Amino acid sequence: MLNDLSLGSTSFFRAFGFALANGMWWMFLVPVVLWILLVYGVVVLLQGPVDELSHWVASLFNIPFDAAANDGLAGFWNTVKALLEGARELIVLVVLKLLVGYVLFSINKYIVLIFLSPMLAYASERTERILTGKDFAFSATQFVKDVGRGALMALRNGLLELCVIIGCWVVTLFVPLLTPFTAVFLFLVSSWFYGFSMFDYVSERRRLRMRDSIDALKANRGMVLANGALFGLMMKLPLLGMMLGPVMASVGASIAMIEKERTQGAP
Repeated sequence: MLNDLSLGSTSFFRAFGFALANGMWWMFLVPVVLWILLVYGVVVLLQGPVDELSHWVASLFNIPFDAAANDGLAGFWNTVKALLEGARELIVLVVLKLLVGYVLFSINKYIVLIFLSPMLAYASERTERILTGKDFAFSATQFVKDVGRGALMALRNGLLELCVIIGCWVVTLFVPLLTPFTAVFLFLVSSWFYGFSMFDYVSERRRLRMRDSIDALKANRGMVLANGALFGLMMKLPLLGMMLGPVMASVGASIAMIEKERTQGAP
């Protein structure tokens, strides 16, 4: 287990130099461009609904005014209320847009994994080709299947993680003392799912069924956890994490698996 954790960690960091040395530098730019396009598209689509929602929410805080009271202390408070009345929609609109941005940032890892499946599958395959000299015959049909599997795997893992998160929230709601333990548990769960998505690209090339892939990766859980943990931590870095994390995780997973197969014998 400790050896696998070490191999998974070192392979993740080695992936950056490996990608640059083998002409894969352009892959670091794709996630950023994709994310900018996704955010822009979502913001444009949500502009109308968010504006309408902000007007509705602001109306809930509508404060009645006493028009007759226009002097003294009453007049002063009416002036304050008027200022609040004029600013409330703007404040609510800003808050709602910040919340939308937070949600997008929270789910960006799985959005990236789903939409980047074609590139990450290619990055994983090219890494193995360079390290082993194997020539993988290209099949458009198989490539589409592999990409679809990668996207479905990311979606599956994201939904499972969401269910686990909700379950832990419910538990900690009734037993607050468990909060530190559930925080660690959730980090390990997310690390497993992130790493699993990256290592499954190798399983795809081995033509392993989903069940067989799960069993194979459980046997290498140390590498999977290390890769996923570093990917999750890196994705918390603004822009830099988005740029480097996906490719380093995919390439690092292939490096780790191939090196382990060399020491223990290929399956």
